[in-house]
Amino acid sequence: MTQPTPAREATTADDSRTVLVVGAGPVGLTAACELVRQGARVRLVDALAEPTAQSRAVVIHPRTQEHLAAMGVLDRVEAEGLAITAMELHSGREGTLRVHETTAHVDSRHRRILDLAQPETEAILAGLATGLGIPVERGTSFDGLVQDDDGVTVTLTSPAGTTQHRYGWVVGTDGGHSRVRAAVGTRIEGVFRGQHFLFADVAADTALSPDTIRMFLHPDGIGGAFPMPGGRTRLLFLVDPPEPGAEPTLGQTQRLVDERMAGQWRIGDPRWLTYFEVHHGQVPQYRHGRVLLAGDAAHIHSPAGGQGMNTGIQDAVNLAWKLALVSTGRAAPALLDTYHAERHPVGAAVVRQTNAMTNAVTASGPVAHLRDLALTVLGHVPALSGRLVSAMTETTIAYRRSPAVTGLAGGGRHASPGDHAPDVPGLTTADGAEAWIGDLLRRPGSLLLTTAGDRALLDRLRGALGSLGTVVPVVATAEGAPVDALVDPAGAVARRYGIGDAGLALVRPDGYLGYLSARADDRAVTEYLTDLLHVQRQPA
Repeated sequence: MTQPTPAREATTADDSRTVLVVGAGPVGLTAACELVRQGARVRLVDALAEPTAQSRAVVIHPRTQEHLAAMGVLDRVEAEGLAITAMELHSGREGTLRVHETTAHVDSRHRRILDLAQPETEAILAGLATGLGIPVERGTSFDGLVQDDDGVTVTLTSPAGTTQHRYGWVVGTDGGHSRVRAAVGTRIEGVFRGQHFLFADVAADTALSPDTIRMFLHPDGIGGAFPMPGGRTRLLFLVDPPEPGAEPTLGQTQRLVDERMAGQWRIGDPRWLTYFEVHHGQVPQYRHGRVLLAGDAAHIHSPAGGQGMNTGIQDAVNLAWKLALVSTGRAAPALLDTYHAERHPVGAAVVRQTNAMTNAVTASGPVAHLRDLALTVLGHVPALSGRLVSAMTETTIAYRRSPAVTGLAGGGRHASPGDHAPDVPGLTTADGAEAWIGDLLRRPGSLLLTTAGDRALLDRLRGALGSLGTVVPVVATAEGAPVDALVDPAGAVARRYGIGDAGLALVRPDGYLGYLSARADDRAVTEYLTDLLHVQRQPA
């Protein structure tokens, strides 16, 4: 029996201090959770009636793990994920390049890659959302928007009917076919025809160790194996363009394993078999007035290197603390322009890099021979392979040219404004417990680390930062130290940050350095907050 079409409600509800997040995949869940953690109000909707069961993104890189640690969920990801400690690139049966301890050169406390199927990652983030009081409103589709200087009127359809609602801001995290992106009149600009791949999520029996990602550079096309927990493996193969409507089969996948990967896996129990055509592109602008785009809604690219979900999650973390300040009236909307300024170049770089990686691994003929020679060189020069892995794991991302950072430049001697804040070892709390700077980011707001010990100055710094974060003294000894101090007997913070014994470092909520100075000056902190972060001081 045909169900009647739900009637459109005539009234428009107004919730202009709320941020609407459209799309509840990993990027949307991260955005919603971080917005609420930083003090904003959020509504989260998704058109799907149920979360995806497809494994999709399986790689979680160290930089993303740093953010998940600050959100308080990395321990669950670690417990459910599979640690990857090496990568291999094979040409035929012989290993062309093996990078042992893949992340030995990575400047992060969390140095290994984790493999975990996307549904499990989403479930962990959805659990965090529930704990923060954010219900995921599923089966609710975004139908359009109209925005003005004061807000955004959005049309949504759910099983209960079609309604209009007014929000202060909208974040589009609704994927590669984003309706939010279309509603603001922009589109992905790039290349929309490319190589075709077969993806398979299968149970895989092999004698090979499960701690290694393996890529096979076969003359007929690349093959790849990404181990996952529970004895499952993500396989990918370059294939000829399939016939319209064709679907891959388990038998076809096993033949590709036999032909290109020396038959080293026996596969079964397919949970996901699909063809995928590589596209590369990006929207020109991430911000459209009161509407902002993140993740696949803003950029699409090859799955080479596992960059997609990681880049999207980092988009969300960068945006959320800024939008939380703006949506709650603590900062002017100009702060949101720094989201585009910082993340658009990162997205463009990922598109370029994944395109180059895809072209390299799918090369044939003389180009493939040159590629194999280059890989051999990489395999014998650890520093070069280390740089490659550091770039792939996204730990080299920095915002040094951002309009939202300033201060003491490192020039290679120490960290610079815009770098991710180094998480140095050897720190303790005043009572002797192990301490990490990254763990302090579980508190909402920024961290203002200072090696200046004058208590009157500490009070002035607390006054300058106000409710925007926490001032953390860094001292050489626990004797007489404030209870909230970090004890750093080796002077590692002063050295890595370049701030000496009387300076300060402002670590933003996304873990990046906003301001560095060798002199702790509360007036300079106030100027940074008002001039570069557009903070609006509330009347006393």
